[in-house]
Amino acid sequence: MKIQFIFLVFIVSFFSGSAIAQISQGGLPPGIVYHLPDQISEINIGQIDDEALRMEDTRRDETGEPFRFAVTIKTDLSLSNSGTWDIIAGQTRIWRLKITSQGALALGLYYDKFHLPAGSKLFLYNDDKTQVIGAFTSDNNTPAGLFATELIKGSSVILEYSESIYTSQPVQIHVSEVAHAYRGVGILSNGGIRGFGDSGSCEVNINCSEGQSWQDAKRGVVRISVKNGSSLFWCTGSLVNNTSHDYSPYLLTADHCGFYSGEYVSPQDLNQWIFYFNYEAENCSKPVNEPQYQTMTGTSLIAHGGETGNTGSDFFLLLLNQNVPGTYNPYFIGWNNQNAGTQSGVSIHHPQGDIKKVSTYTSPTLTTQWNGNGLQSHWKVTWNETANGHGITEGGSSGAPLLDNEGYIIGTLTGGESSCTNLNGPDFFGKLSWHWESNGTTPDKHLKEWLDPENTGTQKLTGSFYGNITVANFTTDTSIIPIGGRVNFSDLSAGQPDTWNWSFEGGDPASSTDQNPSGIRYDTYGFYDVKLIITNDATSDTLLRKDYIKVIPVISPNPSRGEFKVFLGKDVKELPGMKIFSLPGEEVQPVFIHGSPSEMSITLENASAGFYLLKVASSQSTIYSKIILIK
Repeated sequence: MKIQFIFLVFIVSFFSGSAIAQISQGGLPPGIVYHLPDQISEINIGQIDDEALRMEDTRRDETGEPFRFAVTIKTDLSLSNSGTWDIIAGQTRIWRLKITSQGALALGLYYDKFHLPAGSKLFLYNDDKTQVIGAFTSDNNTPAGLFATELIKGSSVILEYSESIYTSQPVQIHVSEVAHAYRGVGILSNGGIRGFGDSGSCEVNINCSEGQSWQDAKRGVVRISVKNGSSLFWCTGSLVNNTSHDYSPYLLTADHCGFYSGEYVSPQDLNQWIFYFNYEAENCSKPVNEPQYQTMTGTSLIAHGGETGNTGSDFFLLLLNQNVPGTYNPYFIGWNNQNAGTQSGVSIHHPQGDIKKVSTYTSPTLTTQWNGNGLQSHWKVTWNETANGHGITEGGSSGAPLLDNEGYIIGTLTGGESSCTNLNGPDFFGKLSWHWESNGTTPDKHLKEWLDPENTGTQKLTGSFYGNITVANFTTDTSIIPIGGRVNFSDLSAGQPDTWNWSFEGGDPASSTDQNPSGIRYDTYGFYDVKLIITNDATSDTLLRKDYIKVIPVISPNPSRGEFKVFLGKDVKELPGMKIFSLPGEEVQPVFIHGSPSEMSITLENASAGFYLLKVASSQSTIYSKIILIK
């Protein structure tokens, strides 16, 4: 019987049921830990004309379009056609690939096929290993198979993928585009560093005294790496609360952030947008080193109104692909949908992709139109000098929230004339009151149906943190183990739970009330569920991950000259079916199998030396293990 191998192994049911986001697990790449040699396969994808791009951007920047900082280069890079493989400690396979784009200030990677097996890890780092991101795991798999990884400083990036030698589920890592950043990522200018995103010298860091009253709201403001076709832009957005108080991850930005060269961003590109949380200086001083931050990847469009504000109020409402982790300490900003101006307030934003800044106004907002659109759809704002500078807005600030003196969002930035050389130039924010239901007649042109889903008629909604709302989440040090292996669990829940109730199907012990149970032993092959219930005085939440722990048979000896003992564990209830396949997917015969359900012997005759796959199938699970025949 002939079977295509890709379909053969794909029927293994490895479902994680966990976060779909660029939420990484930390740690160090095994290649660095084990000091693997630096000589690995390198792909040079060429060089682009950075100067021509900057000249093109000069015109675009003057028209208030989003701040482009990179363009992408098409690639076709995967584990099967590039890279270098190594085996360390006899247990782990490692694949590494170095990608170089000459002259780049930083590189970002975009994947059109991305699926990591449970237990595997992907890291990225630069040449001198001063920037490491990851580990990305099966938790980052998405239904669409799309992914993107944040910028790595320098003209080269190294991918490092590692998996257990027992892993049989196929991996997909296909880099379809590489982002070549040529500005706006922290460049050397005039012999000194001008800022991580190169924003104007008059800008004010959010943690200066001017931001003291806005420490909650700042946690709802994010930097967005926007992908539209082959161009990448910086924009700003904000998490927004809704009247259901269910913490749906709605994010509000500008319509023109999703519109470029006459085309709206595609659903595929939206799935590769990257959102940067807590990207800010620790205090008022400009930091010497770039601050740490957290990221998420992927979103979908819910509603929008008015391309660049010319036909409406220029809003873009998104829903992130995953709830924001509690460890990010997100704040869902409140809003005021009344068409009423305010005497003072601020805007919090990421000018030119820089760390978070605050701009202050102390004169009334004025109703106006934008760019002759004939609509009273925008607020006109003029900024004021403050103790530590004179905040303005720049490219990259697009979509930033305009907050009134009570901290409610009343608008989103379309554009304007302010700059560090034109401090009194006005800026224009699309009115949230116009976003509410004035851009059209259907829900996809409104905020109302999404931010007030129960039609309560609320006009002012206060912002909030997760607070006591519990959101269950956890991770493990591994989810693929041999029989007799142990797993350590780590709680990642939000909402300040005070009780934890774990259930470990097939585990010993079978339950725990510890926050971080360790040493859970599994003695029988198969796939097993894990359930976590968390509670506090206010709420509870349950997370069930089906078939999360994969316990694989122990095969000995392996390699063998023909006879393999397959130990399936202590409590095997049924005699499983076993077959052996060559790597191309052809069943190997004759094979002699005998023994008990717990331990079986396989004799492989008349086969050539090499690698084979052993299929162990029961009514509950199908597991593949690699065996090696020697002569």
